[in-house]
Amino acid sequence: MIKGCAGLAVLMLLATTAEASFAPTTSPMPKFRDGGQVIARTTPNALKSSPIPRLRIDKNAGVAAQARQEIITLMQIAELERQEEAFQVARTKSVDQSRVSIGIVALRKSLIPRLRPNDLARRRIVPRVIARTTTTKKPEARIQSRRGSVCGVRSIRGANATRISGRGGCGIANPVKVTEVAGIPLTRELVVNCTTAKRLDKWVSRSVKPTLARKGGGLASIQIIGGYACRTRNSRSGAKLSEHAKGNAVDIAGFKLRDGTIYSVKRDWRRGRGKSSLRRIHKSACGPFGTVLGPNADRHHKDHFHVDVARHRSGSYCR
Repeated sequence: MIKGCAGLAVLMLLATTAEASFAPTTSPMPKFRDGGQVIARTTPNALKSSPIPRLRIDKNAGVAAQARQEIITLMQIAELERQEEAFQVARTKSVDQSRVSIGIVALRKSLIPRLRPNDLARRRIVPRVIARTTTTKKPEARIQSRRGSVCGVRSIRGANATRISGRGGCGIANPVKVTEVAGIPLTRELVVNCTTAKRLDKWVSRSVKPTLARKGGGLASIQIIGGYACRTRNSRSGAKLSEHAKGNAVDIAGFKLRDGTIYSVKRDWRRGRGKSSLRRIHKSACGPFGTVLGPNADRHHKDHFHVDVARHRSGSYCR
């Protein structure tokens, strides 16, 4: 076996010598020197200067392929969104979907981004700050819409009045003269305090108006027969001071509808056509007001509703 390996080595050496002797002058293989002796010297410099070209990899090819794939993906997304938008428009306007066409307006709204120069893309965009300029028209409009309101509530119309002082505890520190509540005018000026005015405004808005909304075109006005008055309860001698003497009470005789019909407490409470409506209105006042009196209370209230904001230990007193 050793002789066979030695013979093989000799044959390889002879083949290498024969190939080197027939190598052209331009062969990249190094020449043999020293009289044909096999001296193949390979140095690092020789490897660096080898004329065999290296394989080069095109780096831009991969970047371009990735960019093309991204553009294709964006175009597909834009096309899907464009079709969905066209479908929504067709369904909203109730037109035939087969006739929906994408025109110049749709192209203007295309989501495909435009190619921008690098310097423009890197440019810093500073948001524009638009200073708000105040004009004289808007403030004047607000002032005009609030003119005539009292107690800080826009739906309560009237005017502020001077302090009212009376004997025996009568009087109102900050009285107001109310002419309208919840958009409904009063048949006469009502002098009360703001607590009573606000309670009346909410009650008319939430209960009285909805109750009469389908009656004769709705509520047109409220018949007021009593507000502030320096007197005792039912004007009896020696009785306690009435809530009217503090600006806490309102007396209502009836309600006028837009068609001219009047629901009178005196006439319609027991047998009139407005009987059911008047009873619902009377019941709805129990809660918003501390005291609610009507024709069933006593003979002094047979022709009107008395409502006031007095507080009672047992809750609202309603009769």
